[in-house]
Amino acid sequence: MRRSEASPRPRRRLLLTVSGASVVLAITAGAVVWTGRHGQESRASADENVHVTTAVVERADLSDTRTLGGTLGHGRSRVVRSGKEGLVTWLPRIGAEVTRGGQLFRVNDNPVPLLYGSTPLYRTLRDEGTVGRDVKVLVDNLRKLGYDFGEQPEVGSWVRPRPAATPASDGAGAEGETASADAASGESAEDETASGKSGQDAAPSARPTAADSDSDSAGAGSPAASPSPAPVQVRRGEGVLTSGVIAALKRWQSRTGAAATGELGPGDAIVLSGAVRVGGLLAEPGDATGGDLLSVTSTVRQVTVPLEADATGSVRRGNKVTVTLPDNSTVRGHVTALSSDAQSADNAGGEPQLTVTVGLDDPDAESVRDADAGSVRVGFTSAAKKDVLVVPVGALLALSEGGYALQRPGGRLLPVETGLFAKGRVEVSGPEISEGLRVVTAS
Repeated sequence: MRRSEASPRPRRRLLLTVSGASVVLAITAGAVVWTGRHGQESRASADENVHVTTAVVERADLSDTRTLGGTLGHGRSRVVRSGKEGLVTWLPRIGAEVTRGGQLFRVNDNPVPLLYGSTPLYRTLRDEGTVGRDVKVLVDNLRKLGYDFGEQPEVGSWVRPRPAATPASDGAGAEGETASADAASGESAEDETASGKSGQDAAPSARPTAADSDSDSAGAGSPAASPSPAPVQVRRGEGVLTSGVIAALKRWQSRTGAAATGELGPGDAIVLSGAVRVGGLLAEPGDATGGDLLSVTSTVRQVTVPLEADATGSVRRGNKVTVTLPDNSTVRGHVTALSSDAQSADNAGGEPQLTVTVGLDDPDAESVRDADAGSVRVGFTSAAKKDVLVVPVGALLALSEGGYALQRPGGRLLPVETGLFAKGRVEVSGPEISEGLRVVTAS
C-alpha cells in the first residue's frame, strides 16, 4: 500500500536491539546513534546538516606529569656528632660553609676536620699495610688536598700489614726485624704482580712471611717471635696505608694544628659526602661531646618534596622534573635521592614518609639565586611516550562489549587500542589508524 504523502516522517527513529548484537543508544543533536559490533555503521535519523565536531589523529610526544609541593632550600639536614670524648671548645657560625679539610668544630681544642667520602672512620689507621675503604677515604682526601705520597698498590696485589714499631731493648735487633718484614712483604707483592695472578690461585699460607724470615735469622736460642699478620689482597675501592701516606698524614696534621702522630681514628675527622653548610648549632662551647653538636646541609640549593611511601612507584633517581619557582619561572632538575623520614611515622599513623631530593640542573642560575627559600611546585614525569598517535580523550567511544573505537564523520567505527592517557589526550593504535585521520569528538 502506498504511503500517504501528507503523513510527515518522524524526525527521530527508535532503533530496536537486534538479537545477538550489542547496542549502545545515544542521543546527540537530535539524532539517535547506535553502536554495534566492531566495524558496524552508526545510523541517525537527524537531518543531514547536523554539525559534528571533529579532531585529527596527530603524531606527538605524550607525557604524564603530576605536580607536588616542595621546599626550596639546601636539602635535607643531618646531625653531626663527635666520635671522641671531651669538651666542645669551638663551633662554627650558622650559615658557614665548610669544605674538604676545613674544621667543623674543635674538641679539647683539637681541630676536627671534614673529609669527603662514604665510609666513616671506624678504626684507628696506624699500621703500615692496613687495607680498606676507610683507608681509601684518607688516601683520596690527602691527594685532593695536594699531598704527594707516591703510588698505591694495584688492585689484586698482596700487601702485608705491619704493626707499628714498639720500643725494643735492642734497637739494632728491632731494625733488623723491620727490614726483614719489608723484604718479605716486597718479594711477595712483586712476585704476585709479575706472575699476573689475582692472588686467589695461591693460599696466603704458601707465601713467605716475616715470621719465617725471623725464625731463620734468630737462631735456636732466640725467643719465639709473634706470628706476622697474613698478607691481604687489595680489592677494588680499597686503599693501602703506605709509609708515604703516613708521612703525608703527618704533614697535613701539622698544617691543621693537630698533633702530627701519623694516626687517624674515629672522631679525628668527620666523613661526609661533600661540602656542607651549617644549618644549626645543637651544642655550646663547654658542652660534653656525648650529644648532637650541629646540623648541616648541602651548600647547593636543592628542593625537597615529601611523598607518601606508597606513591613512589614512578619516582626514580635520575628522573627529570620541572620546578616552578615562587616568581612562576621554571627551571629543570632531576631526582638525586629518595630517603625515608622515620619521624614522619609518628605523625602519619605509623606510615613512614619519603623525602625526594631534587637537584637543580643550573643551581647558579640568576632565577635560583634570587629566589627566596620557600614553597615551590615540582612536576614529576611519571610516564612518557615519544612519537605516538594521539587524539583527544573525548574522541573515544566505549563499546558495550569492551574496548574503544573512533568514529569517522560518516559514522564508521574504527576499533583502537589505547595507551598512555595524559593532559586530555590519549595514545591510540590500530590497523586503520594513521596520522591525519579525521574522527568525531565531543565538543
